[in-house]
Amino acid sequence: MKSIFLMYLKNSLSGLLIVLFANACTDKSKRMTFNERIDVEPSTWIESNVIQSPLSDSIVVNNGEYSVNSGNWIQGKSSISEGDKIKVRVMSSKLPNDVTMCEIILGNDSIYFQVTTKNFTATAKQGDARNINLGISGPNNTAIGGPSPQWLKYNSDKEKMGSAVKEGLIPNIKPLFDAQIRDAVICIGGDGRYYLTGSTGSDIWHFNDGVELWASENLKEWDYMGLVWTFEKDATWEKAWRFHHKAVRALWAPEIHYVKGNYFITHSMPPGGRGLLKSVTGKPEGPYVNALENDGFWKEDIDGSLFQDEDGSVYYLYGGGWIAKMKDDMSGLAEEPVKPALIDPDMNPTHHARTCAPRRNCQDIGHEGTFMFKRNGLYYLTAADSYQGRYSSMVAVSENIYGPYKWRHEAVPCGGGTSYFKDHEGQWWCTYFGNDNQSPFREMPGIIKVDFTSDGKVFPSKDQPQLNTLSQQEWEQKWAKVWKDKYVNL
Repeated sequence: MKSIFLMYLKNSLSGLLIVLFANACTDKSKRMTFNERIDVEPSTWIESNVIQSPLSDSIVVNNGEYSVNSGNWIQGKSSISEGDKIKVRVMSSKLPNDVTMCEIILGNDSIYFQVTTKNFTATAKQGDARNINLGISGPNNTAIGGPSPQWLKYNSDKEKMGSAVKEGLIPNIKPLFDAQIRDAVICIGGDGRYYLTGSTGSDIWHFNDGVELWASENLKEWDYMGLVWTFEKDATWEKAWRFHHKAVRALWAPEIHYVKGNYFITHSMPPGGRGLLKSVTGKPEGPYVNALENDGFWKEDIDGSLFQDEDGSVYYLYGGGWIAKMKDDMSGLAEEPVKPALIDPDMNPTHHARTCAPRRNCQDIGHEGTFMFKRNGLYYLTAADSYQGRYSSMVAVSENIYGPYKWRHEAVPCGGGTSYFKDHEGQWWCTYFGNDNQSPFREMPGIIKVDFTSDGKVFPSKDQPQLNTLSQQEWEQKWAKVWKDKYVNL
């Protein structure tokens, strides 16, 4: 009996030591860090400190190079042994106070090296330097923070753009005003004015300033209200730079909403992380603070939105259609999010983003940019998806906010992740920004007038306030053919 007990004790201790050793290795791996470098010279290769590998595994770098045991600089994937000495290097930005970052993937762990350039006076050049608290990056802004070279390039190629217009799918609408904006949304405020915001800045895949806001009395003339929330002055959990193919600190798809007698702004950060801001003054210009308790945020996914039902309940939506009711004080969710089921989903892969079929089996309404509105007792759940090469606004309809939803259809071709609103005359509109070259323009704010079939489906209205270079008769002839071929069976 004694020998059996000793054997049991020995085996237990051995198992404990193995667990402790594994935990120690894990903890050691988690503790590995590269020291941040600040105030470095621009456009220079900057090397990190040396770290020692705690294990033998694969290694690869993203957006930089690495060296093992003082060997050559490597970009591709290789293997390392326990105890190998590793350092990385990254090219610093050519812009002042800018951040670059690389990622070392060591086994299953990611380790980041961050470099910040020193402050200096940059030469003002169109589309070159990032926008630092200078306001909108618009086509007419030729100083630092002007439109990106990519924007200038794809908006100048008029011959390849606008095929959706030529086919009669949408009218040749014009931008509401000159500004480089993605994800444009409009809401009606408590004062009756129209408020517009969206993803702004010359390169939101790297950096932008924060949330910019415009206001209008009539949807025609727009007043710029400036930055109402900035990273530099107002950010809390948003402050840190993240890695998303490169260093990134930008707000994506901010939306302004007037609910419960106050203004709220939903926002998200790449590669995933969503928050909610509220005005402390009850005014659309803020200032804004974190609405969620304990400076909270949601760590995954993007594209948040709000919907207030007729009974006053407010729902938070995000991603491609997740829904959850919010607490009465708007400090957090009152329930776990659900993704409504879709009746008779569209299984044609050309009507979805390329990731939908392998990941979600074409069962969703859209893959991002969700929004909700209500009309005649029906709930309209909208989201962006790739439909025959167009970044379009997809819509499905239900009698219950949690679904199931039916009639998934391409409501506004090239409409994208957007909002729908009813103006003071009772006319419905879809906001628009143009994400693909079938659109008449790209990354600028616009609106398209929409109508509804007798059973409630959405389509672009024949009667548009801004038509195009076609005559009224030519437009109506094209629209009639599209109606017969595309919308008559909705």
